[in-house]
Amino acid sequence: MSGHIYLIGSLALNLGFVAYAWRLKFSDQKGLAWDTFKFSIWHILGLFVVLLADHAWYAMT
Repeated sequence: MSGHIYLIGSLALNLGFVAYAWRLKFSDQKGLAWDTFKFSIWHILGLFVVLLADHAWYAMT
């Protein structure tokens, strides 16, 4: 199981992704689909980093 570090980090990243998805659905801004895709790549990377940091933190304690 994951701890509080992952909870806070994933919540922040997921809120950012939901914001991009919301804008993508309701906006006709040019290039927004590409921006959403790029954010999704950073989103996955961020989730892995936060999970690794969470695991390292709780392994030390």
